[in-house]
Amino acid sequence: MDSTENNKYVRLKRKIYLIIFPLLFITNASYWLFSPFVDHFMGLALPFLCLFFAIVWVLIYYNRLMRTCEIISLVVFGVYHLFRVYYLTAQLEEGIINVYVLWSPIYFVYIFMVLERKKALAYSLLILLITIVMGIPHLHNPRANDTLIQFYISTVLYTLILFYFQRIVSAYIESDMLRKNAYYDSLTDIGNRRAVDTWIENEIKRCNESSSVFSIIYFDIDHFKRINDEYGHDVGDYVLKEFSSLVKSYIRSSDFFGRWGGEEFIILTNRSLTESIQFSERLRIIIENHSFRYVDHVTASFGVSYFQPNDVPKTIVKRADQALYSAKNNGRNRVITV
Repeated sequence: MDSTENNKYVRLKRKIYLIIFPLLFITNASYWLFSPFVDHFMGLALPFLCLFFAIVWVLIYYNRLMRTCEIISLVVFGVYHLFRVYYLTAQLEEGIINVYVLWSPIYFVYIFMVLERKKALAYSLLILLITIVMGIPHLHNPRANDTLIQFYISTVLYTLILFYFQRIVSAYIESDMLRKNAYYDSLTDIGNRRAVDTWIENEIKRCNESSSVFSIIYFDIDHFKRINDEYGHDVGDYVLKEFSSLVKSYIRSSDFFGRWGGEEFIILTNRSLTESIQFSERLRIIIENHSFRYVDHVTASFGVSYFQPNDVPKTIVKRADQALYSAKNNGRNRVITV
């Protein structure tokens, strides 16, 4: 998992914690204050846990020491889990089914959220081994035997499911990253040429089947080489990113926007030719009036073509390219269609 995906995972965990810890606080506070089954140990543990949940939530809310909070919580929950299982095994001999049986799987879910997959498996099995040792003295009791065995088997199953589920998630993320790398431009985070080719083929197929139309808006940044030569390629890359972000904020959700290559971009839209020309003109003015961070102002030239019967990707793109070439030769910063 690269740093970008890792940051997304950390942000997702933070959102989960901000929801889960208040729920744990409310659940334990309610049990402490209103349950008639709170024993001496729980009477001491529950106030501490409620205070702990509150402190951890505040730290995570203000985005402070989140990793430290995770590790400390792992230890605190581990101690709590072992004590609850210890009392659970003793109560089984008396025929009492402790409700913690229902809650214990959550601890193992948390282990796999905090630790790397193999470490989480090893830690989970260690905790399970300790609980098995706790239960051995009670296995002779028929009332405790069956429940304990079921508890241990179910814990093993939870652990294995979590272990392989995390691998499935990792594989999905990896495949999603491969897909994104294959079809998205890493600099501008929009579709690359391969994606645009696919979009054009799909749009032509859709239009042939439904007798509808679409337009291609082919445009590039004027004098972009001059920007690279004068300011350097780092600034040139930043202009491309800012330019892409600006255009992306004005297209419709149904439009397709991709980088054709270098400073060249393509928009596929289901607008009519007239609407596409009008939109291109608005976009041209928006770009011209936008104050870019490092180069102040840039302009763009546009070529517009629309779908015609018997079109293939090469023909419709060629007409848009010819229109863009004409815009370049007629002074740039203009919209032309052929």
